[in-house]
Amino acid sequence: MSTTAQARLAAVQKHLSIQPCFHRHAIHGDEPTGPADLARERAGASFDVKAMTEVILRGKENVDAMNLAYQMIQRDPELRMHQGHFYDLTRAEDREQTMRQIARVVEIKKQTKDHRLIQALFKGLSYYSESFSMRIYVHEMLFRQALKLFGTAEQQDKWMPDIEQWRAIGCFAMTELGHSSNLRGLETTSTYDANTDEWVIHSPSLTATKWWIGMSGETATHTVAICQTIVHGKNHGINWFIVPLRDPKTGRLLPGVTCGDIGHKYGRQGLDNGWIQFTAVRIPRDYMLMRWASLSPEGHFTPSPNPALSYATLIAERYTILGMSQVLLSLGLTTAVRYGAVRRQGNRDEQILDYQTHYTSLMPGVAFLYMLNIVDKVLTDQWEQIAAYAQTDAKAFLREMPDQHSISSGFKGALSWYLAEILENCRRACGGHAYSSYNAIAGLIGDFGVVTTGAGDNVVLMQQSARYLLSSVKLAQEGQKLAGSISYLNDTPTILRQSKSTLQDPRDLLNHEFVLDAMTWICTKKAVDLSATLEAVGKDQFDEAWNEHQTELVRLADVHAWRYYLILYQRGIEAHKARKAEYAMLVQMGQLMNNFVLRRYLDLFMEEGYFDGSHAKLIRQLFLDQCKALRKDAVPLIDAWAIPDYILKAPIGKYDGNIYPAYFSTVNAAQKSFEAPAYWHKYVAPMVGPKKGCRC
Repeated sequence: MSTTAQARLAAVQKHLSIQPCFHRHAIHGDEPTGPADLARERAGASFDVKAMTEVILRGKENVDAMNLAYQMIQRDPELRMHQGHFYDLTRAEDREQTMRQIARVVEIKKQTKDHRLIQALFKGLSYYSESFSMRIYVHEMLFRQALKLFGTAEQQDKWMPDIEQWRAIGCFAMTELGHSSNLRGLETTSTYDANTDEWVIHSPSLTATKWWIGMSGETATHTVAICQTIVHGKNHGINWFIVPLRDPKTGRLLPGVTCGDIGHKYGRQGLDNGWIQFTAVRIPRDYMLMRWASLSPEGHFTPSPNPALSYATLIAERYTILGMSQVLLSLGLTTAVRYGAVRRQGNRDEQILDYQTHYTSLMPGVAFLYMLNIVDKVLTDQWEQIAAYAQTDAKAFLREMPDQHSISSGFKGALSWYLAEILENCRRACGGHAYSSYNAIAGLIGDFGVVTTGAGDNVVLMQQSARYLLSSVKLAQEGQKLAGSISYLNDTPTILRQSKSTLQDPRDLLNHEFVLDAMTWICTKKAVDLSATLEAVGKDQFDEAWNEHQTELVRLADVHAWRYYLILYQRGIEAHKARKAEYAMLVQMGQLMNNFVLRRYLDLFMEEGYFDGSHAKLIRQLFLDQCKALRKDAVPLIDAWAIPDYILKAPIGKYDGNIYPAYFSTVNAAQKSFEAPAYWHKYVAPMVGPKKGCRC
């Protein structure tokens, strides 16, 4: 036998032979290893976990409120499931449970003046149920925010008390069966009838049916509907209108309103997504939201100062995705990281989290989760200030809109695409066990799936962001001073004077400014080149040329969004400098994500000659080293999110690490399968039973 053949045979024998890991008790004794493994991981934390929880929740007062909220949810039979399992509910049961939770929270809200506790309760229930989160969100955010942004002071005085107390339950009727991202193409009309001083809301075709409208399927009593506005035969574009849908006492649909349920979905079964058709529904003239556009009693229409104002509420909607994403991502990563630390496999019975393929898959996700938290705070503060301009300074509000639209569009696209990757990585990191609904990750993926499409399809939004970038390039070239996320284009000649990176030492990559310079260079280079290419084709061929470069344009918007994301994170962590150990960890995660982004776009850098092969090797090796270093704090980092086991729902992610008894008990409690199923005698027995006359 040849030497090569002998070596192969020896390798096969080694693989098939019984290794010590198959006699785990010989290595670890009869006790489960999970609790000891997690205790050891926690003992090695390089920071104070409780202090990091205060960073995440923004103060000890909020931590205390969250702890109390979790206790309230766990004890209140109206808020928590005490029998059965979430993932065994029928759609009808899920809908009823979600509405029961909302009714209870509204009742509690009316009885307490502790605003911090109410916010914590909303947040805790959002962790417990994504369907609760979305049903609340549709009313509290989309419907309510539309009134605040587009309604006059008088309209707000009229409607807001009922909205705040849930006496009017609202939904947000924007997308249509045949139209979604192309809002200008929406078909639903609102035609002014001067004889009666009313608007007539109408769905002229099947494709005009309002579609995917959350809360419209079963519960909303009102909607804000976006419609083509027709006055004296002239179309004045899209505006928002309040339209009653159901009788608040009986739940019956009002005359002219037809609503139906969308049916079974990929996720969020507890949210009653539905469709709406309007057949000559009449509403008073002042049911049009008239802060920006208005119609006088004499029938004189005053248009909005900027048509883009009609989309302003979508900016806030896209920013809230950062908060919602933290919920789903922290749940998924908590399960995946703990399981990786508990599950042992291999010749030396290693923790699977110690395998390079495992920690390089999960550690960037952990760092990204913390970045979401920090950047969410920065953006929330920024948007609240800008949104206040809508009430006090219309010119300032309009001035901020283009950049805010671009930022929200780019962030929504770039970040939700990566988030979907992370959740899938969590599923794969748990092997076959994550395919079980009882370990929750599959449900998280289903619940998150709509985000890359809802609130604007990512590809469409990225092109809008790219269009803003290219128009900004032209303005900068004409000498106009730019501000906001595209201010770097003011220095285009200086930026492009350097054509190759000075990278020589991997320690350069730990410097935020060094990485930012590289990101600024690639954004500027791609934007200038694409602008010149499209400018050269002329107006007649512009659309065709745009389509020919669509992929490049989307990637330009993607890398531009990541650049600004890194900037806002660096800005946000400065508030935590006083917490030295926690700040050091935030810096470490930021350095990992800086390098992650360079690695993600290496192809762009290399095709432009900014980085070469030696640079690529430095970036990739540092990325591996950074993931390995962060792995040491993996369990403490996800513990800091302080998610109780009953909220997490996944037995393989239990805090104490004793996962297998919990998993087995969950499966057996949920599905009693010890008796023959009802269909046995109808289908199985005739196939497997003895033949007639057989004595076997």
